Amino acid sequence: MTTSDPLSPARRRLGSRTAALDAGGDRTLERLAGARVLVVGAGGLGAPVVSYLAGSGIARLTIVDPDTVDPSNLARQTLFTTADLGRPKAQVAAEHARAVDPEAVVDARVERFAAAVVTGHDVVVDAADSVVVTREVSDACAAAGVPFVWGTVLGYDGQVSVFDDAGTVTGTAVDFHDLHPDVHPDEGSCAVDGVLPALCGAVGSVMAAQVTAIVAGLGDPLVGRVLSVDARRWRWTESPLRRGPDSRRPPAPVAEPDRIAPAALAARLADPADPLVVVDVRTPEERAEGVIPGAVTPDELATDGQDSGSALVVVCARGPRAVAWASAAGRPAVVLDGGMQAWQREGRPVV
Repeated sequence: MTTSDPLSPARRRLGSRTAALDAGGDRTLERLAGARVLVVGAGGLGAPVVSYLAGSGIARLTIVDPDTVDPSNLARQTLFTTADLGRPKAQVAAEHARAVDPEAVVDARVERFAAAVVTGHDVVVDAADSVVVTREVSDACAAAGVPFVWGTVLGYDGQVSVFDDAGTVTGTAVDFHDLHPDVHPDEGSCAVDGVLPALCGAVGSVMAAQVTAIVAGLGDPLVGRVLSVDARRWRWTESPLRRGPDSRRPPAPVAEPDRIAPAALAARLADPADPLVVVDVRTPEERAEGVIPGAVTPDELATDGQDSGSALVVVCARGPRAVAWASAAGRPAVVLDGGMQAWQREGRPVV
């Protein structure tokens, strides 16, 4: 090996099976060694994505996720163990990636996705599994001219595609707005509808393969195609996706509800003159583990004659379900920032 060789002996060993492919070789490893990838979400989909990208020999991996590890995550989010409970997912995922490839530059960001983080990356992977986040990722990637890989799972169903608003990957220009032109908040969640754990691994693996297809040419990227899987019968189908007539027109923005910090909510609950109503939209199983004192369910809110002028604070485990419920509430509502995880992390009372 000469001093100008960009691949270290360790990187060559790491990528030896990739290089052995008929489309592989040193050129493929060199392309991977120069790639900078952003992964949004380190949960059920992000876990296999991070695992496979960590072993691909990429130059830089950035992982963005605001959440911490919960016991319900362990069945499908394979980066984590019971020793990681309560720890930030992004940090644990980054530690795993560094342990696989110490030469990779791995950045963990324990925060919500923001458009600015796209800058400096060649590919973005949207593994957040949230329509709200995906629209933000889509707009940020379109503005930056960066392609992004998208996947989603719920119940027994999953989908994968690649969006490239600039058309630089294959010449086909499509983005997420072409697939979902109507603006809606998230509907459904793994906590409510369930998810087959292994389906996360199957879809996440395809997502990771799309990154290597874009960066190194290993296979054809799913640009202009949506791959769907029905895990009841394990049937994979492909549907074409084309640029919609109004795709260049920015969609009407979704007014996301305001958020309230746990400390601020606790202060308001301590004031008997404050006409505040806390609505807990979690499942009965989740509520059995503890609720904020005085909180009501959506059914109780509808049947107990609560004052329609009362301020509502909507609570779920982490926040996404509360955002969707508050957006559709038809009356002013705010969301507990970080959900019950943040409330309990601060030692706030539950009953």
